[in-house]
Amino acid sequence: MTDRMRALLKALDEQGFKSRQAPSGMWWFAQEGGTTVTYYQTPETPGEWLDLIKELNRAGLVFPPES
Repeated sequence: MTDRMRALLKALDEQGFKSRQAPSGMWWFAQEGGTTVTYYQTPETPGEWLDLIKELNRAGLVFPPES
């Protein structure tokens, strides 16, 4: 797991999201009473990272964290 993914998972956890990864590599991110976001694999390219973070922002995640 990359440092980027660790930072993202930490932010998700701190903001009340649940994160799970299937054996296939697919990720599920859910906020209680809110939206569930699925992503087909751990992001590798800059475009994949931007897509995932954009979708999580739409679901309510504040990332990168505000100071």
